[in-house]
Amino acid sequence: MDKAVNQKIQHINEINASLEYKVKERTTKLERMNQLYAALSQCNEAIVRCNNEEELFPQICHDTVTFGGMKMTWIGLLDEQSKQLKRVASYGVGIEYLEKIQISIDENEATGQGPTGTAIRENRAFWCQDFLHDPVTAPWHECGAAFGWGASAALPLHKNGAIIGVFNLYSSEVDAFDEAARNLLVEMVMDIDYALSNFERDALRRQAESSLAASHNLLKTIIDTAPVRIFWKDKELRYLGCNPTFASDAGEVNTQSVIGKDDYQLGWNEQAELYRADDQQILDTGVPKLFYEEMKITPDGNMMWLRKSKVPLQNDVNEIIGVLGVYEDITEKKFTEERIHYLANFDSLTGLPNRTQLNDHLKYALSLAKRSNGHLALIFLDLDHFKDINDTLGHSIGDAVLIELAKRLPMILRTEDTVTRLGGDEFILLLPGVDAIGAGHVAQKLLSVIAESYQIEQYTLTLTASIGIALYPEDGTDLETLSKSADTAMYRAKQEGRQGYRFFTPEMQAHLARNLRLVNALRQALEYEQLHVYYQPQVSMQDGRIIGAEALLRWQHPELGMVSPSEFIPIAEDCGLILPIGEWVLRTAVRQAKAWLEDDFDSLIMAVNLSAVQFRHPDLPELVTRILNEEGLPPKYLELELTEGVAMHSPQDAIAVMDDLHERGIRMSIDDFGTGYSSLSYLKKFKVYKLKIDQSFVRDISTDPEDKAIVSAIINLAKSLGLKTIAEGVETAGQLAFLREQGCNEMQGYLFSKPVPIEQFEALLKQGFVVL
Repeated sequence: MDKAVNQKIQHINEINASLEYKVKERTTKLERMNQLYAALSQCNEAIVRCNNEEELFPQICHDTVTFGGMKMTWIGLLDEQSKQLKRVASYGVGIEYLEKIQISIDENEATGQGPTGTAIRENRAFWCQDFLHDPVTAPWHECGAAFGWGASAALPLHKNGAIIGVFNLYSSEVDAFDEAARNLLVEMVMDIDYALSNFERDALRRQAESSLAASHNLLKTIIDTAPVRIFWKDKELRYLGCNPTFASDAGEVNTQSVIGKDDYQLGWNEQAELYRADDQQILDTGVPKLFYEEMKITPDGNMMWLRKSKVPLQNDVNEIIGVLGVYEDITEKKFTEERIHYLANFDSLTGLPNRTQLNDHLKYALSLAKRSNGHLALIFLDLDHFKDINDTLGHSIGDAVLIELAKRLPMILRTEDTVTRLGGDEFILLLPGVDAIGAGHVAQKLLSVIAESYQIEQYTLTLTASIGIALYPEDGTDLETLSKSADTAMYRAKQEGRQGYRFFTPEMQAHLARNLRLVNALRQALEYEQLHVYYQPQVSMQDGRIIGAEALLRWQHPELGMVSPSEFIPIAEDCGLILPIGEWVLRTAVRQAKAWLEDDFDSLIMAVNLSAVQFRHPDLPELVTRILNEEGLPPKYLELELTEGVAMHSPQDAIAVMDDLHERGIRMSIDDFGTGYSSLSYLKKFKVYKLKIDQSFVRDISTDPEDKAIVSAIINLAKSLGLKTIAEGVETAGQLAFLREQGCNEMQGYLFSKPVPIEQFEALLKQGFVVL
């Protein structure tokens, strides 16, 4: 009891420590962001006050250090002729190092390979989160250490879309530029870019006004054709004028119909109070409101996003006489950004987090687990036979099922857990702080909630799932390894019957590695002549003569040795090799049967097994007929064996294939009879002439009354249907005696011969091998 209490207290302490760390981290981040917001505000004010670059740049550097918490900032402009950056403004600790600094944009020069040169050359922001350890900043590590620089940023400056220089910032903190800080600094540079472009436009405008001051038509043309909305109001907040695009937004037919009206009389009257409050504040304070975003409902009821700026309208003696406003429609840009962000983080069908978010959540969960020696579980979930729903009912029904499932899964999880859709019908669940016992409980809940019925349109559907579980740190310490382990465990769950869960084990990894090796080796087995056909005699119960042979595939690998068919045939089916291998076996067996026929062994029947994949292939009858014709073997000497389970998987389809083969003169038998769930109504419709009694019943017929009864029943059933019987796995004289007594027609097994290569089989034939 005391140990449990101590563990509980320890767990609580660990949680408290984690919370304190998070609070401290969040507080530091908030303080940093508050400083950057203050700097952004000061910079915007500077943009409003300054008339040119010479005034603006020193003020920007001063404000980002004084208000933004930076250690030092500087701005360099590009000299196009020398391809060097010239410092034009700086502020903070360490600016003396700038006096002799030379920064090139040539990537072949050492000074051009740092953050500043890269930023201007590649026209992108460059973030150096660990200045003193980043190889990119190696030439400046010494001065960085002297001035206490922990991180740096280099952001290109533009004028009318063209790069003119770089804004460099240095922080004392490592990792100072997180996503929020980066976004804010990018916004600040966008505002500076906008101001630089404005300075140039203002200069051009002043030049134009001085030379064309008398041209009212020119001014009107500029206003009317500007790619932004423009308006101006008097001190009573009535409109004095606007351009045509603004009039259209206001729901008016032309600019004249706007003049003299206020916001209550225009199409956005419901938002009039908000707009008038903004305008009145500008009139009262004289402080512009720049580059802010706002949502507006248009007169036709649509939502519209605007990027607006409003400034005081002044006369020649600087008296405020109204408000001037400019705004642009950024609705499409806004929606595009939101959509891109959504698609980057969420599954478009279900709305669940995607692998990107899973990566982020797992990194965080792993860091916590490593610090606290804790646990976490990764669950790989795959729906069983979900493809059948898509194939039979359509993908729209399948999508609806996935959407419903995506609503159910989070309901049984904690808020700190993450459920992710990888695609198709595959899901990954991350469970921080969960051990094997907890993961098992969650897996049971998942199986239960998945098994509840789904009502999709007129269909009532039920599902099952296979679940694999990997645990940290036992099964992996990163997403790739844990995912691989959970995926392996999930496939083991499928192999062992589905509708269940399995934990990953090292044995699974070894099995997976062997399977992979077998797959790769099997792809070359035919080419390298590693596959062989062995033959096991089939003997007449009446006189003991060899009346046929079963062709059995064997694989002799030079390194792995003799690989069991029970191991490699399922692999061949899974990887798609069973069709070419099966065709090779069939052709080899038919060719050998033809050779025996030419050697006067004209009573021998060649039996060849068909896999489920072969039997369901639509070209099977044509393939068999073509091989028989090409090898010159009459169909009556070939017998195709089909397991009972394959035949009963889709009885109607099986009947159609059997009928087709029967019409071509090809015999068929049911292999492993008694191990499946045959329906007598279907059995009598199957065009077969022989039932093969499974060796699992033959093995104990000398001692087990139930096996005796089953074997007797099968023989009697075959007789009543006019079918022959053959018993496989006959190994003792006692088994032979019982089968003969019951009237079994044929047998095969180690009592007579094991499967042997062709040379040994032909030796048996030539010496007249007979069992009496």
